Amino acid sequence: MTRQQDGQNFVAHAGPGVRIGVFRLKKRADFVAAAKGRRQHLRNFVLQARERETAGDGESARVGFTVTKKVGNAVVRNRIRRRLREVVRLAETSAFSAGCDYVVAARREALDASFDELRGEFLRALKKITRAGDSRPSNLPAGGRKQDK
Repeated sequence: MTRQQDGQNFVAHAGPGVRIGVFRLKKRADFVAAAKGRRQHLRNFVLQARERETAGDGESARVGFTVTKKVGNAVVRNRIRRRLREVVRLAETSAFSAGCDYVVAARREALDASFDELRGEFLRALKKITRAGDSRPSNLPAGGRKQDK
């Protein structure tokens, strides 16, 4: 279920009066910033994640969806997007890191995959990407190796 809340789309995980859950990414700059973060490549989609620099304590996670024209026509892209939105909506809020932006870049295989497979793959990707973010040394660049000066 999606509803308007404070000028942003809000994916609700509880009753209408409870403010927990995941917000939607809408601005291109947020998508570009998330693309520079950590990635988890999977069969049905690629999950990208990046912690926001301006995030305060207890700020909700935000999720964006992207499906390129290479995947198919508008009907196919919208169907994949709807399936992925439902996967995110059903995911536990505790699986997301607060103050983190996630982008789900769909692949064509997401159309034919079973819903349980999509859901399991998404939860595994969330766990991996969160674990990778906690253990990576902060003095190394994104590629994990030192650059020549």
